[in-house]
Amino acid sequence: MPQFLPQSTRIDARVMMFIDGENLAMRYKAQLGEQQPVSHVQYISDVMVWSEYATRIRGPQDFIRRHYYTAACQDDDYRKNIETKLKNIGIEAPSVFPRTRNRSSKRVDITLATDMLTHAHRKNYDIAVLVTGDEDYVPLVEAVKGEGCRVVLWALSSGLSPALKKAADHYWDIGELLFQESKGDTAFTAIYG
Repeated sequence: MPQFLPQSTRIDARVMMFIDGENLAMRYKAQLGEQQPVSHVQYISDVMVWSEYATRIRGPQDFIRRHYYTAACQDDDYRKNIETKLKNIGIEAPSVFPRTRNRSSKRVDITLATDMLTHAHRKNYDIAVLVTGDEDYVPLVEAVKGEGCRVVLWALSSGLSPALKKAADHYWDIGELLFQESKGDTAFTAIYG
């Protein structure tokens, strides 16, 4: 059984998710290669990747809100459609920023970091689930831990920063979900909802 949160997590712990969707989508694309995404995965190259099953993951703990940050080159209507798609698969707070063709958006990283640290400082959660693999987030992880919160890292194993994994309180390879076909399997749905 995958350990999404540390075994020592209190039943009454409040959890918020902060997903660097742009980073996750790019790492997913690299790991996916020429394969097609499995049926339960929503994927737009370099923009977003998520599964409704990742939204369903919970325990007795209260998942307060899921924040998803990404960027897309297209117009406002296209970005709004991506936000709607994310909301339809359970992301309560999607943010899709504009970006230029050749550069990722710094607003993704900066907004995620600001939100995660602000919510920690306000004591809005006990555990932050950070979904990324980027070493640039190590200072954020340390700052959030300094606020008395725990940080759980969900990331793809490919390209994962060892320093980020070490800084987090707990790690789970989200690739176990994003690359596994459900096939209507009862064992799969027992694990992922």
